[in-house]
Parts: sequence; C-alpha cells; structure tokens
Amino acid sequence: MTARSRAPAPGLDRDGFELEADLIRVLAHPKRLMIVDLLGRGPNTVSEIAARLGMSLQNTSQHLRVMRDRGVVRARREGHTVHYDLVSPVLAQSCQLVRGALLAEMRMRSAHYDVGRETAARTRATRSPEPGRVHRPIPIPA
Repeated sequence: MTARSRAPAPGLDRDGFELEADLIRVLAHPKRLMIVDLLGRGPNTVSEIAARLGMSLQNTSQHLRVMRDRGVVRARREGHTVHYDLVSPVLAQSCQLVRGALLAEMRMRSAHYDVGRETAARTRATRSPEPGRVHRPIPIPA
C-alpha cells in the first residue's frame, strides 16, 4: 500500500477552493440567492428588495448584512437611501447557470420518471392478475 501525497494535484488551488466554499456557505439560503438574482439586474434599496421578494424589511436587512460582511454586496448611500448592488455581477450569471442546470436536470428526471410510470402502468393493465394477488406499482428510481 502506498502513502497518499499531501500535496494538492497540479492545478488545484486550495485557497481558491476555501474561498469558493465560504461563498457557497453565504449563498446557501434561497432568499440570498433571490437577492443575488435581483441585484444582478441592478442596484436596489432594502425596501425595493423586500417588496419584490415578499420579505420583511428586518429579514431583508439581516440577509444583506451577512452578504455585505462577506463581500458579496456593497452599500452605497445617497442621502437617506442606501442602494445595494453586487460586488461582482458575474456572481448573478454564475448562479443563473447553476440554477438552469439544476432545473434542466430536474425536468429530465421528471420526464424519465413519467415515461417509466406510464410504461409500467400499461404493462400492468395488459397482464391478467393472478387471483388473490395484490399488484403494487414498482417504484422507479429517479
């Protein structure tokens, strides 16, 4: 048995992965992802974000504070109004890509499952059941 090397594989930057993991932890809340999507379209105030996403002002402010503290959003004051925007607009595009891929995968699995279920139902309907035997649908893995 050979000992595994502690050195990362070529091209892997451990610090970069740590930063990515930290960002993912910050974004690991549906409301924050919704805020990223909204701010990807342009700056908004806390009131605008809360109204558009159906959130309370207090809850919206809490999410924005977490995101601001981690460097995801920045605040710009104009008189009494504070406008929030993304530090990196590419973040909204990245999240859209991930969301699109996940939704496409979900649709594909759903279509696969529905086709399998219809086929199983047709097969059961054409068979003559044995007397006294209960036929239960076979679960089809997604």
